[in-house]
Amino acid sequence: MVKVTTDISNVKIWEDSLDDRFLLDLDEESNIYPWKLNNIANRYSFPYGSKGTHLLWGAGFDHTKKEEVPKNFKELYNFLNKNFLKNKYTLTAIQLNAQSQGQEGTAHIDGMYGDNKYTLMVFINYKWEKEWGGEFQFVDTIGNTDFNILKSIDYKPGKVILFNGNIPHRGLSPNVPYVVRKSLVYRLEKNS
Repeated sequence: MVKVTTDISNVKIWEDSLDDRFLLDLDEESNIYPWKLNNIANRYSFPYGSKGTHLLWGAGFDHTKKEEVPKNFKELYNFLNKNFLKNKYTLTAIQLNAQSQGQEGTAHIDGMYGDNKYTLMVFINYKWEKEWGGEFQFVDTIGNTDFNILKSIDYKPGKVILFNGNIPHRGLSPNVPYVVRKSLVYRLEKNS
């Protein structure tokens, strides 16, 4: 059963904790991995779950294979875990997400496979202008229409957001051409 919550009181947002040079490294490094248009939200088709409400560009890394996870991604997670997460979570997956103009995200949840699932998201574009859009929104229901926005967060390079995966959310695409909105996502499970 899918559990949805609209309690955003425990959402954590951190800004200005990452050096510009490190952000540039993350942004450039993210460009060398094989992106696939296979990151499907709100999967609903049987049996493979290959249909959903929207597609994003994505790249995944097997966090259990140390040699497969890029060094900067590991270092960033270790820094965030030590300074913000305080070792209260277990890492379960690492993903890169990307959207270009017209790839609006629909309202979805990340924690549909159980409670205690959290998402730690880092906006990794080195350069971003407010007028490019790309906001991240928490909403009150999953699906493509008929939702209310609970909180809208501007896309800002280096911004880090921790939230319960059962809160419906969506990322807006850039509203200008030739710009790609990227986020590095760590899937977590809260320790008992």
